[in-house]
Amino acid sequence: MSAFPEKKLNTMLAIMSELCKVLKKENSLLKQQRQSECSGLLDQKTNMSQAYEKAFAYFSEHPDVLKALPDPQKRLFKKAALTLNGLTEENARLLKINIEATSRLLGAIVQDVKEQSKNTSLYTPQGEVETDAGNPAALTFNQVL
Repeated sequence: MSAFPEKKLNTMLAIMSELCKVLKKENSLLKQQRQSECSGLLDQKTNMSQAYEKAFAYFSEHPDVLKALPDPQKRLFKKAALTLNGLTEENARLLKINIEATSRLLGAIVQDVKEQSKNTSLYTPQGEVETDAGNPAALTFNQVL
């Protein structure tokens, strides 16, 4: 095997290893409900994923390089690929769970605000602003949202 494909193989294995480390860390943080700490991993995960895609593209175009590997190296790459796949699937599942939980929480908050606002209406049935002691009320709108 020439030096170029061997270097590509070593690079691919190193990228897979680093990506696994990032995914393990993020998965652990998600399980511990420490989502705020995950944002620091996003750039690292994105960069490693892009490097992995680039390395994978080379081997997709040159499958003969992988086929020519000795059996111990084939087993090593297969194990690394299975580990990465498992961590990726777990990461996707944990992210989906967190998104759904956040959505439910926001839905519950919105529903609670709607229920509370029914009891404290701002307008009278005639469409006039309801005030305390007949004083005009000032209204403001927050346009940030």
